[in-house]
Amino acid sequence: MSAQPPPSDERWRGALALSVVGCVVTCLAVWQPESGWNMGDVAFKISLPSSWATLLEKEEVTPVIPRWKPEDVSELLARYDEEWSAASADLEAGSAAEVAPDSIGTVPVSPPVLDSAVSSQGKPGPESLSAPSPAPARRTRRAVDLTIPDPASLPPALRITIPESARPGFQRLFAQLDLDGEINVLHYGDSQIEGDRISGVLRNAWQKRWGGYGPGLQPAVPLVQSFALRQGHTGPWKRHTRYGRRDTTDVDERYGLLACYAALDLDDSEDAAGCLTVAPEPRNHKQFSRWDGIRLWHDSLHSDCIVRLNDLPVDTLVAGTGPGTLVLSTPWPDTLEPAASEEARICFEGPAPRIFAVEPVGAGVQWHGVSMRGSSGTLFRKLDRSLLLSQWDALDPELVILQYGGNMVPHCKDSLTAERYGGWFASQIRLFHRVLPNAAILVIGPSDMAEKTGVDWTSYRMLDPVRKALREAALNEGAAYWDLLEVMGGLGSMPAWVESDPPLAGPDHVHFTPLGAKRVGTLLDRSFLACYGEWKRNWAAPAPSALPNRSPDPVTVSVAVPTAIELHD
Repeated sequence: MSAQPPPSDERWRGALALSVVGCVVTCLAVWQPESGWNMGDVAFKISLPSSWATLLEKEEVTPVIPRWKPEDVSELLARYDEEWSAASADLEAGSAAEVAPDSIGTVPVSPPVLDSAVSSQGKPGPESLSAPSPAPARRTRRAVDLTIPDPASLPPALRITIPESARPGFQRLFAQLDLDGEINVLHYGDSQIEGDRISGVLRNAWQKRWGGYGPGLQPAVPLVQSFALRQGHTGPWKRHTRYGRRDTTDVDERYGLLACYAALDLDDSEDAAGCLTVAPEPRNHKQFSRWDGIRLWHDSLHSDCIVRLNDLPVDTLVAGTGPGTLVLSTPWPDTLEPAASEEARICFEGPAPRIFAVEPVGAGVQWHGVSMRGSSGTLFRKLDRSLLLSQWDALDPELVILQYGGNMVPHCKDSLTAERYGGWFASQIRLFHRVLPNAAILVIGPSDMAEKTGVDWTSYRMLDPVRKALREAALNEGAAYWDLLEVMGGLGSMPAWVESDPPLAGPDHVHFTPLGAKRVGTLLDRSFLACYGEWKRNWAAPAPSALPNRSPDPVTVSVAVPTAIELHD
């Protein structure tokens, strides 16, 4: 008698059938039109459980926006000009009365000291040694008395949103501008401010209004030339950045306050010398070409290094010196003609330390534009904390601007990712508040950005969620917010900026042209002036000496933001 095969277990067939039906129903629910499905004369709509919303969230679709025309942008900017003129009719009268230099006194140059360093021979370190201290400079300040007669009449898109918790920082900023104009502005941003675009417009406006000169902090080896000054280098210098495509050979996070540094790569020629050159840019604003010395922000030294300025030895960085600054005296004439521009050539003999920044030493308003191509603005908590905090503390800025978001937009897949990005960005703001409790913080959201869809250019689908996430992070964390997207005209405005004559944005439909950046910088300056006028009129309460202490606990985000947010533009 042959053995019978055991009966097969067919219970899986029912489970499979239910799974297939469930997948079909889910797909129909996700793909159904807004009005539902129609079968003959019957219309029906499939609804999924609310708990599935996070997993099966339909991507936000950019609403259909009437296509902007170049003349629409011209009309918008003209309307801004008209409304500004109407709202600030009394600005010109008595707003820039010159004050004699003797009534202001001298403006000494006080280089920041990061760590008091003493050489192995018992001599003062480079922070206090160096060349003779730069001679004090006299400058003419402007007594500013700006009053906006009716701030409410300004275009809503130009207003800076300042929550109550952020007002003390802006009160201190405006009071310091009124007092003597001696302030530092640390303007971080992505490639929209590269080459000193936007930041240079504001530096020029503020230095002319409140007094000052100098181009601000610069990377030792820039990725692109700044409009503020001319730079060059000779020797095997290598540029290292924490943003964009990070050099995988870096084994630490010691990038400093610019999130980049330059170092001599001596693998092939250990005895090679390296030189850095800086010179005024005669085609730019005259006050950018004035400085009283050059301050080098450097890292620790492991070997002695002789520093030469224009072939003359001026100092020796001694082995064992910690991170600090070295000030070189290079007085320039008050007024430089293009043909008379001089070049400062700084050479290092011996293993040079990492150079975090080169700073032509100015006075008055110092606006430091720090561009980070490819950055989403979420890197500050990743940098070496001790070094970064000591440099921020040494610079002690009165205003910090964070202009980011554009590099996140193309890589953001859904609103949940945008929310996570907002959480990470909020943690960066908290870091600035803890280290710089007296500084005002302004977040600038992304501009309109367009991608090619068929034959048209349309705004990126996730642009608005990213913008909202940044705004919420800023206002919740006690920072102000300026909506660049709204200033441009809203979603769908970028193609018209590109097609304007002359163009205000480039053919990539992402970056502004120099002319477009100038218009944006001018509008931001007006927004600051409106806040300043509002402070003069209505913010009667004196600014406290420090903002309330904030919780030192770090932000914990359960799911990391995708690494794609640190890609190049």
